[in-house]
Amino acid sequence: MSENNADENDKDRPRLLVDIVSDPVCPWCYVGLKAFLQTRDMMAGEFQLLPRIRAYQLNPDTPMEGVDRVAYYAKKFPDETQRAQMLHALKAAALGAGFTFEPDKPKHLPNTLKAHQLIRLAHFDGAQERLALKLYSAFWDDCADIGDVDTLVKIADAAGLDAENARRDLGDEKSAAEVKAEAEAFRQAGVSGVPTFIVNERTGFSGALPPARMAEALRQAAMQTQTAAPTG
Repeated sequence: MSENNADENDKDRPRLLVDIVSDPVCPWCYVGLKAFLQTRDMMAGEFQLLPRIRAYQLNPDTPMEGVDRVAYYAKKFPDETQRAQMLHALKAAALGAGFTFEPDKPKHLPNTLKAHQLIRLAHFDGAQERLALKLYSAFWDDCADIGDVDTLVKIADAAGLDAENARRDLGDEKSAAEVKAEAEAFRQAGVSGVPTFIVNERTGFSGALPPARMAEALRQAAMQTQTAAPTG
């Protein structure tokens, strides 16, 4: 296909800006991101889906040094049968999104403020999707401490970001304040669970839907917005 033909096809496909409100320590967010990427491929002939990953902290009061994840979930979900059912559901949903992971593998639960700072920085560098995938994989597959600055700088470097710029941003109080404000704004707007997908800044849905169901939800959202998504 020639570049001109590709440009013409882009003009024929409506743009949908999809804000993915998520938290890297949420296993359903990992599934939701992977499902969205599969869905984007499925819908490539219908829409230009433009993802933008937005900050939300499930546990904003987590100490900056993090906590024991096993103990945290044992307290939050004391019923072992319930925890086992959740693990089974997560693994099945991951398979439906085209990948595998072990939701109970990480033993440390970090504060995700700095991880969100890095995701936000990557958006401005045009590398957000690549960075987010490396960040999720680092936590869920490699059990990396994504609350640690040195670890985050390494992830940034692997994703093609400027490592020193990333380190500066991670130490910037203004950057941290902006992430906190964004996360709180979504909470005040009614987001109570993640992942949440907001289409064209107007309507959306929650949950890590399987790709086919997510495609239908995106089509319905597109019909409701009736407008092209902003590109900023």
